[in-house]
Amino acid sequence: MAMDKVFAKLVQFKNNVLVELQEATDFNFVIKSLLTDYLNKVEDLDSSCSLKIQAVLDYMYELANSGKWVDVKLYVRKTITIASYLKLLIHLYVSEGSVDDIWKELFKIIDHGILFGCPLKQEPRLLQKCASIIHSLMPRNDIIKVHMPEEGVKESINDVRNLQLIGILNCPDMETFYKDYIMQEKPVVLENCIDHWPAIEKWKDQNYFLKLAGMRTVAIELGRDYTNTEWTQKLMTIEEFIKNHIFNSNGPIGYLAQYQLFDHIPELKQDIFEPEYCCFSDTNEPVDINAWYGPQGTLSPLHYDSKRNLLAQVVGKKQIFLFSPKDTDYLYPYEDTLLHNTAQVDPRRPNFEKFPKYKEARPYYCTLSPGQMLYIPPKWWHCVESLSLSFSVSFWWE
Repeated sequence: MAMDKVFAKLVQFKNNVLVELQEATDFNFVIKSLLTDYLNKVEDLDSSCSLKIQAVLDYMYELANSGKWVDVKLYVRKTITIASYLKLLIHLYVSEGSVDDIWKELFKIIDHGILFGCPLKQEPRLLQKCASIIHSLMPRNDIIKVHMPEEGVKESINDVRNLQLIGILNCPDMETFYKDYIMQEKPVVLENCIDHWPAIEKWKDQNYFLKLAGMRTVAIELGRDYTNTEWTQKLMTIEEFIKNHIFNSNGPIGYLAQYQLFDHIPELKQDIFEPEYCCFSDTNEPVDINAWYGPQGTLSPLHYDSKRNLLAQVVGKKQIFLFSPKDTDYLYPYEDTLLHNTAQVDPRRPNFEKFPKYKEARPYYCTLSPGQMLYIPPKWWHCVESLSLSFSVSFWWE
């Protein structure tokens, strides 16, 4: 009965998806005809239809992975979204196996569609809505909980020379923040600004993520950091990530880094609020919100971003080194085009023989604790290391 209810809820989006297809001018004609035909008779589809939809998806994935992601044609990503929606509907009818496996497969279809597809004009949050409907209707079986061990916090500062502590400000008014920090392009730690976030309490228990999103598939970074040759990314469920990387020190470090988790799983966005300080923007573009979730030891090497950044610490602690853009020449940025905004120097353990000019740099430092936010001005270099299990949220804007 639960599957029938899910299907009845999901099929309500069919007409909007059909309108999207009818208005599309760049779709492959054969594929467009197939998708349109299947959507018009969606209640009568069978396993043979599922095979053809999978063939469409395989072809689109091949096109999407044949070059740079930024060069992937929009019609490819739209086709993936629509085909994923159809595959979802068919799977509800023809799937076999345990009920638990069926639910897992439904979320896998959705998440691959979100990761490789794109929003549709007629139904921009199509797959996210499908996921919310499924989550609300699936049986609440007992969830295997993870044990929450006591975890130490370890700071690692080998070079305290000229170390300048970043100031802490108690929930400043908007005018003060704008005049003294936005305009002056000066970093500062803000406290008592996000105490009202539900996430501050909810996210302490990793079982919360298992219950809400354990079956969801996300992209996890594996390896020391992105400058390492062995660094890679892997798709896995949040349940696999928590059990194999959050509480398991064997193998490579896993990090859910710079990930648009709150677009992927909107339910989590209800636990946070966009800080009012982000309103000081030079454009009408929305604020980029990213999640940073991982065990002790995750590292973002010294780099800079072109946007303003408020880094909110929700769980655990992070140590952060910052440097003014004026110190760029002392930090030895990589010459590689892809890493031009990343420095070779590790401010935690600087090699003065290899990087002698680093002695001229002036490091700023803070330990960011739960409930605090760090304002990082544009193009300020920063190196961020988790001192414990950590969950941070970054807000980027121009």
